[in-house]
Formats: sequence, C-alpha cells, structure tokens
Amino acid sequence: MHLVYILLIIVSALTILSAFTLIFGSTKSERARGLWFLVAAIGSAIWGLSISLFLSLGTGEFDYTVAPWLIKGIYAGAIIMDVALLGYISWKYKLGKIITSLFSIGGAVLLALFMYDPSILYSSITLSNAGNSIAIDFGHVFYLAYSLFFCTITPVFCSFLIYQIKHSRSKKSKKGHWVFLIGLAIAGLLSLIFDIILPPVNYSLIWVGPLSISLALLAFYYAILRFKLISLSTSWMRVMSYVVILGSALIIYLLIFHLVFSALFRIANPSFQVILLNFVMIAIVLLLMPAISEVNSLTKSLIMTKQIDLAYVVKKITVLNRNKLDLKELSGFLAEHIHFSYVGFLINGKFYGSDDFRLPPEELIEISSLKMPEKGMWQNTNGLKKDSELDISRVGVLTNTNGERIGQVILGKPTSKSKLDKKDLAEVEMIFNLITVMVENGSRNA
Repeated sequence: MHLVYILLIIVSALTILSAFTLIFGSTKSERARGLWFLVAAIGSAIWGLSISLFLSLGTGEFDYTVAPWLIKGIYAGAIIMDVALLGYISWKYKLGKIITSLFSIGGAVLLALFMYDPSILYSSITLSNAGNSIAIDFGHVFYLAYSLFFCTITPVFCSFLIYQIKHSRSKKSKKGHWVFLIGLAIAGLLSLIFDIILPPVNYSLIWVGPLSISLALLAFYYAILRFKLISLSTSWMRVMSYVVILGSALIIYLLIFHLVFSALFRIANPSFQVILLNFVMIAIVLLLMPAISEVNSLTKSLIMTKQIDLAYVVKKITVLNRNKLDLKELSGFLAEHIHFSYVGFLINGKFYGSDDFRLPPEELIEISSLKMPEKGMWQNTNGLKKDSELDISRVGVLTNTNGERIGQVILGKPTSKSKLDKKDLAEVEMIFNLITVMVENGSRNA
C-alpha cells in the first residue's frame, strides 16, 4: 500500500481518538457540542479510509465488487464531516441551528440521491496498475450541486468561527479558534482544488482533501490542549492526548519525507526498506532526546554569558541529594553557570570552594564576622581588606526559616558583566535561597 494511504488511515484514527478525548475532557455543558466534533471526526475518517482503500484496490473480481461501496463512503463521509463541523461551530447560535439544519437537509438529499443511483455522479470505475479512478461528468447537475454544497458550507462555518473569535472574552479561546480557522481555511482550499476541481481529470490526488482536513482537526485539538480549553482529569485522557500529539508529529514528518523523497528521486512510493530505515532513525532520535536536551541546555547555559539560564540552574540544583550535598562540587557548578570567577560557601567555620580558589584563614574570620544586613541577603564588605589575593565582589548571608544565620556565600568578580543589575541579583538570590533550604533540610536529616 502507498505510504500516503497508510498515513491517511493513521491520521483518521488519531482524529477520532482526539474527538473522544475532547468530549470527556469538556464540561457537561460543552459535551453535547463535542458530539458534533466526534461525528465530524468519524465522517472525516470514513472519507479518508474509503479513499485510501479505493486507491489501493487491485484488479480482481472482489476489488470491483467493493469499489462502488468505497466510492459511496468517500462522498458520504465528506458530507457528514462538513455538516457536523458546521454544527460544532455554529449550533450554539440560533441562526447557526437554522443554517445547520438547512445544510443537513441538503446533504441528506444529495446523499440519498447518490446512494439510490450512483450513476448520477460517475459513469464507470477504472481499476488498474496505473491508478484507480472514476469517470465523473463535471457538467452533470448532481456534481454541480455537490460542488456548490461544499463551496458554500466552507465559507459559512469559517464565518461563524470569525464571529465566535470576535465575541469571545477569553484570549486563550480566541487563539485556539484562530488555529482552527486558519487550518480549516487552508484545508478547505486544498479540498476545493484536489477533491472538487481535479477529480474529473485526475483522481489520484483526491487523498489531499481528507488528509488536510484531519490535520486541521488535530491542529485544533493541539490548540485546545495548548491553551488549556479542556481539562485532562484522568490518566487515560493524558495518555490518549500524548498518543495523538506524538502520532500527529510522526504523520507530519513522514508526509514531509514522502514529498521530499518523491521530488528528489522521482519515485512515487518509497520502498519498505526506506520506510523501515526512517522508523529506526526516528526511534534512535527519540532515545537520544534526553541526552540531546541535556547537552543543549548545558551548552546554552555556558554560552549565555550575559544572563543566567535560571531554569537550567534550578533544574540541576533540585535533583541534588540534599542529605549528601557536595558544596565543593556545587560551588564549581555555580561559578560556571551564574558567571562568577568563583563561588564559595562558609558553613560552620569551614570553607567549601573549588581547589583553584582558597581563602586564607584570617580572611575567612573577617568574612564570618561581617554584620547581618538590615535588608536582603548581601552584607557590607567595606570592612574587608582590599589587598586580598582574590577579588570578592559580594558576600551574602544564608538564613534559615527562623532568620538565623546558617552560613555565608562568597562570590568572586562577575565574568560577564562589570556590574550586576537588579534582575541578575534577584536571580542569584533566588538560587541561593533554594540552596539554603537544601542545606537546612540536609542538616536536619543528618
């Protein structure tokens, strides 16, 4: 089976999965509306699955037997999907109920006529190794009515979406529905070209419509999760959402790969070995992602010399064993990542710092005798000797939850700036406040 047809089947399944999660994650008042989305997802799945199977048919007797039923599924699924999408977007408005009802009646009439007499759409079915197709008379009244139905319903539900965006009070809801609007507008345009205009002359690209619509629905589902428009209250819902998002990313990757591969090598369908190699490479990349992420964060923290990568520093500190906290190792890490020539800790009269930086005992005594600051953590260092071998830029006091001093931190000169601004000092204080909590808790558990 062609790679694109397999992707079409997978994306249809993911769309239905996202619809179920949307229903169960919505509030009770929104659940009835969510059913419209589920019906749209089912219609899209019928549309896409029917196209995928029809284009994959061989030339046997059984293939010719099931072909008419698959063609019925193609056009029935498309009608069901569009009417349900309109219902999902517009049903909460009075005018929306009226218009949805009219399109439902119109769609039902078209569907009934086609199911009763398929010859009003096509005159013959062609199954061959060169490609499967049906002979459509573009000028037939039924196909004109079918085309008019889709060319009318797309602007209608886009208009209701625009109205909904303009009158929404929630910024998150607006952003989510903007994603939906853009996705549906692009998918609608592609469907018009590849599923309405081209089929009478080229039926092989009819898969573009359902694939683009399904991806638009999945993009909207991602936007719903991204802007927290539903609550994933149970573990199975989170697992389903995880599967949907990862599956969608995989579909997009494989689709891009297929298009690039076909353009470069002039081959319509990659071989099984090439597809298998892609899956192996994807698995390797996923396994390496934690290591890649760690290396990326480390590199980013080291090269950001003008600012502190606070998220990375806090993440590394919080995973340390507070019962066996190695202050000497921690001082070296902090010196590199908060950009000071050195960082040292003076706890219970003992200095913890890297081997490259040692403070003489008399200087440690002077530092330990500094007065407590009236405000904040930084102590007045004017009383320290100025002929020290190591330039000390700041000395801060570490206090426990009761305000009692449990130690001090000694900072060398900044390596990236001549003077720290308020933001830098606030970030440094936040880091040392976290370390203070860890030191205090470690002392209690010792």
